[in-house]
Amino acid sequence: MIYIVVLNWRGADDTIACLQSLMGVQGAAFRIIVCDNGSADGSYECIRDWIQSHRDDHAYLRAHPLRELTRKEAEQLSPEAPPALYLVQTGANLGYSGGNNVGIRLALTDPQAEFVWLLNNDTEAEPDSLQRLVERCRARPDIGICGSKLVYHHDRSLIQGLGGVFNPWLAISRHYKINQSSAVPYQDDEVDTHIDYIVGASLFVRTSLLRDIGLLEEDYFLYFEEIDLARRARGKYSIGMATASVVYHKEGASTGGGRGLLADFYVLRNRLVYTWKNDRKYIVTVWLGLFVALLNRLRRGEAKKAWNVLCIIAGRRTFSG
Repeated sequence: MIYIVVLNWRGADDTIACLQSLMGVQGAAFRIIVCDNGSADGSYECIRDWIQSHRDDHAYLRAHPLRELTRKEAEQLSPEAPPALYLVQTGANLGYSGGNNVGIRLALTDPQAEFVWLLNNDTEAEPDSLQRLVERCRARPDIGICGSKLVYHHDRSLIQGLGGVFNPWLAISRHYKINQSSAVPYQDDEVDTHIDYIVGASLFVRTSLLRDIGLLEEDYFLYFEEIDLARRARGKYSIGMATASVVYHKEGASTGGGRGLLADFYVLRNRLVYTWKNDRKYIVTVWLGLFVALLNRLRRGEAKKAWNVLCIIAGRRTFSG
C-alpha cells in the first residue's frame, strides 16, 4: 500500500487542485492523507467541503470515504482501519517536517504500507506519475528515496529540478537541470550520479527507510528536511530519480514563492542547523557565508532580510516576523 501525504497551510485552493490531480492517478493502490497545519483561515473547512461535495464525481472518493481525525487520533489509528481519505487537523503550524510527520505516522500504523509519497500541496501530478515511481523503486530495491521530474506549473516547457546538488562548504543547494527543457529525456541512472538529494516537493520514500533511520527532522521547521533525510540515509539506501514521473510545481505557494521573509529566514538559519548536526567540519565556512549573505542583502537594500541575518547571527532560531 502507498500513502500520499499532502500538507496544507493556508492554501486550500492549491490543495484542492492537488487532490483533483490525484483523482486521476493510476497504476497503484494508494490512500490519501491531507494534514492541515492549523491554518485558521477556513482552509480545513474548504477542503472538507470539496471532498464531501465531489464524492459522486470521483470513483476514488466513493471508495475512500472522508474520515476526519485529530493529530492524536491519526498517530494512534488502528491497523485494521477501513479505506478512507484522511483529513487530519494537526492543531498548530508544525512546519513542513512536523506536519508531514503526522501523516507519516498515520501511514506507518498500517503494516502493509510500503511507500509514503510526500507531495507539496502546490503540486499537480500526471496520471502515471505514481506508477513510474513504483516501477523505479521495484527495479532498484536499494533506492530508499525517489523523486519525480519537477516541472514549473506556470511554464510546462521548463524543468524546475531533477533532484538537487548540495555544497557542504556553504550549505547551499541548487536544483539539477533547472530551467532546462522538460521535453528532453534523461536516463535515470545517469541523473542519479549527479544529485545529492530529492527535492521535497515530491518525495517518495520506502517505509522501511523511515522505520530504520527515522522521520523528517523537525528542528528545521521549513527547508533542508529532504537534504537531512538523504544525508542520514547515506550508506544504507540509495537515492534515485524516476524522470518519467512528472509533477508540476507552483514553487513555494505557502511561502511567497520561496522569496518572502519567512522563507529567507529558515533557508539561512538551517544552513547552521544542518551543518552543526551533520558536517561540523564545514561550520567555519558556513558562518562566513552568512556574513556574505548579510552584505548582499545590504547591498540590495533589503533591510528586513538583512535584519533576518543579524538575528540568526545573534542566535535567534525561530522566525518572529
